[in-house]
Amino acid sequence: MDNVKKRIWTNELSIGNSTVDDEHKKLLEIFNDLVELIEYKKDRQEFAKILTKMTDYSLIHFKREEKYMEKLSYPVLAQHKKSHRDYIYKVAIYNVNLLSTNPPDPKEIISFLEKWWTNHIMIHDNEYEHFKKEIQSDFNY
Repeated sequence: MDNVKKRIWTNELSIGNSTVDDEHKKLLEIFNDLVELIEYKKDRQEFAKILTKMTDYSLIHFKREEKYMEKLSYPVLAQHKKSHRDYIYKVAIYNVNLLSTNPPDPKEIISFLEKWWTNHIMIHDNEYEHFKKEIQSDFNY
């Protein structure tokens, strides 16, 4: 976990929907801001502030994404929503604990974020775009 690195957007992360991809790119930019803070040994309060920015943008993204999946009558929407709620809860706990007397290591948070977002985009978000193609929907995000 010592080796935290910025992530670069690649086509591998694309789900084939440019609007969603743009939102994911924005989240990746904020993630990279967090990595940069660790590299430059900034304080926990600054880290918490940027983590809050990422959470705020995640909430906006999740709301749009869930509305889109509702339009598609996506059959596993409930599970997808639950994964969003679980993410927000976990990150909120990290954020609160960052300012406690026994804070988590920011590298642990970075590791969680990187794994969660990579998995969520490449697997779960890809699934709803594949579903959209299967049902030949013309709904836009």
